Amino acid sequence: MILAAPGLALADGFTDPLTMKDAIKGSMTITFDTRTHTDTTGKAPDGSPALGARDRYDLDLDVLNSVVFRGAIERQPWIPSSILGRTLQEGYFDFDVRAILKNPANPSQTVTLGGWVGGLTVDGNGQYHLAESPEGMGQLRIATDSIGSVSGFVSNFAGQIQGRVPEQAGLMGLADRASKRIDKTYTRLVDGKAVSHVVEGADPVEFQSVTLAQGPLAGYPESRVNGSIDYDPEEGIWYLDVAVSYSVAGAQQRDRYSGTIRWNEDPNREANGLGYYEVNVRLNEKAATEADAFAAATGDVESAFFATDVSVPGFTGRVSYVDTFEDDSVVASKVVYTVDANSASKVQTMNFAKILFLMVGPFNDE
Repeated sequence: MILAAPGLALADGFTDPLTMKDAIKGSMTITFDTRTHTDTTGKAPDGSPALGARDRYDLDLDVLNSVVFRGAIERQPWIPSSILGRTLQEGYFDFDVRAILKNPANPSQTVTLGGWVGGLTVDGNGQYHLAESPEGMGQLRIATDSIGSVSGFVSNFAGQIQGRVPEQAGLMGLADRASKRIDKTYTRLVDGKAVSHVVEGADPVEFQSVTLAQGPLAGYPESRVNGSIDYDPEEGIWYLDVAVSYSVAGAQQRDRYSGTIRWNEDPNREANGLGYYEVNVRLNEKAATEADAFAAATGDVESAFFATDVSVPGFTGRVSYVDTFEDDSVVASKVVYTVDANSASKVQTMNFAKILFLMVGPFNDE
């Protein structure tokens, strides 16, 4: 019976290291209506999206060959008035995503556990308020039903994510965005030697006491996220420097996600629309010491920094794109995820997937 599947899944070890090909896999289709429908009323700044235009992300993503997230996320941008810069339209993300459990004994059998639903607001400073929902949507949450002997629950997201100030914020807003850019040195160990990479003028996306909701199974605990995912616009690279804490069986756990998510374009991208993110994220990488610094790597340091090593805990793989252009703007994307887990637990993998979902806007901005 499929009703036994949740119990079977809960019996699995959620914190044991696991190596799995395509631990995060599936597809997403994006339609950027905010890029094809622009304001013609004069109420908003020139080039702003039309009021009511939304981007839509239709996803069908499988995490750990166990939980399928299937549904849609809609994004409505914050828009100010053209003269006074007052809020003309509130910004938000609206989640309507089902969480579907696959029977580990027979993956063709499934049951809908519940969903990742509700909304979060985005203000004119580019800040995401995860505990503040748009009118009529309800707080962003994971809500599951009681199935068989497994009790349902509701767990809320909370905290703030400081993203980029939107283009339509005007000169003052863009000046504020520029003031938030950072210079930062990232260091990782390659064959026991410290390799550093300096990024100047990165755009940080800061996680400020963000709560990742529990679920969609009870074995995936509520987690707290702090740190940043910093974007280098010149190189098209995201740098992760994120700490995630949670409790398992009364013991506090803390994970650090570091590394890169790097954009690469096909030589014929203008004709075929091809590109991909290369995921090269490490878990709990040992911090470089003074001794490591003295043993600094020589030779092609940049290649060493970005080298992929599947023997260390983390996540590697690709998020591949086929984009449709209108003039120079991407107006639609077909996206395929093929991300492997390397000695990462189920909890660590699910938390990484949740962070990727929350970053769906920034990762797909132009």
